[in-house]
Amino acid sequence: MAASRALLPSPAAEAPLESVQVRLSHVQSKFAGAISDGGDDIVLEGRVKYGVPHLTLVGPYEVDVSLEGNLILCRQIDQPGMIGKVGNILGDTNVNINFMSVGRTFRGKQAIMAIGVDEEPDKDTLEKIGAIPAIEEFVFLEL
Repeated sequence: MAASRALLPSPAAEAPLESVQVRLSHVQSKFAGAISDGGDDIVLEGRVKYGVPHLTLVGPYEVDVSLEGNLILCRQIDQPGMIGKVGNILGDTNVNINFMSVGRTFRGKQAIMAIGVDEEPDKDTLEKIGAIPAIEEFVFLEL
C-alpha cells in the first residue's frame, strides 16, 4: 500500500483541504456472470489476482484459470490418465504447457480441464485431443 498526501487551497480561504490518495497493490477483486447458448445458463465466477483475471468457477466445476494467453478447455469424463493423455499429445508436438487446472463434480463423473499453452497447437494436435474417448467437448481460446 502506498499513500500520498497533498494540501489543497480551500475555496473559503480557511484551513487548506487535505487530499489523501491511497494506492493498494495486489488487491483481489471478485466477479461473476453467466453465459448461455440459448439453453441453460452457465455460471462463471472469477477474481482479479495481481492484475490478471482468473476464472475460478465454470458451472459446477472449481478451477483456477489465468485468462490470458492460449487456453484449451476440455469437458470430460473424470477418469485416470486424462492429464497424461492430453499432456503427451501436446508434448509430442512440442507444445509447452504453462499451467493446468482440473475441477470435477464427483469422482468418476464429469470434469473440466483447463490447460494453458505457450503456443497455438496445430489442427492435427487439437484433433488428437478431441479424439480421446473421454473428452466430451473442448475448445481452444486465444485470450
